[in-house]
Amino acid sequence: MNMIEKNRPVVVAIDFSCDSEAALLWANNYAKCVNAPLIILHVVHDPADTPGFYRYEENDWAEPMAAVASKIAKDFMEEMVERHPQLTPLQEARLEFVSGLPPGRIVEFAEKENAQIIVVGSCGRSGLSHILLGSVAERVAQLSKIPVVIVKTPVEVEDKHE
Repeated sequence: MNMIEKNRPVVVAIDFSCDSEAALLWANNYAKCVNAPLIILHVVHDPADTPGFYRYEENDWAEPMAAVASKIAKDFMEEMVERHPQLTPLQEARLEFVSGLPPGRIVEFAEKENAQIIVVGSCGRSGLSHILLGSVAERVAQLSKIPVVIVKTPVEVEDKHE
C-alpha cells in the first residue's frame, strides 16, 4: 500500500445498534492495520421500520432529529470507548452526521472523503421485512465504487440484545 492509500480514511456507518458495534470494531482494527484515519458516520433520517427513533429522552419530541442523534451518538461512542479502551483509532475517530436516505448518503460521503473503504453492519433481515425495507448494507454495496465490507453481528451477541 502506498502513502496515498495510507492517508485515505476508513468510513464506518453506524445506527447505534449491535450491528454498528460489530462494524465499528472491524473498521477500527482495519484502520489500525493500514494506519488510516477512522471516520464514523451517522445518517440522520426517520427510519420506516422504527418511527420515533430519535425520541431518545422524554422531552426529545421538540428537538431537531440531528440534535437528538448527536446525543445518542455521544452516548454510543462513550460506551464503545469504555467497553473497548484499547482501540486507539476509535478514540481518535472523527464523528460526522449527514441527513437523508442512508445508502446514497453513505456512498456520497465516502466518495467526498476519498475513503479507501466503507464498513457497514448488517442486521440480516430476511423474509417480508427484507423485501419491504431492503438492506442498507446491500444497497451501499450496489451503489458504491469504493470497496464495501458488510460486517455481521456474531449470533451470540445478537441473542443478548433481543
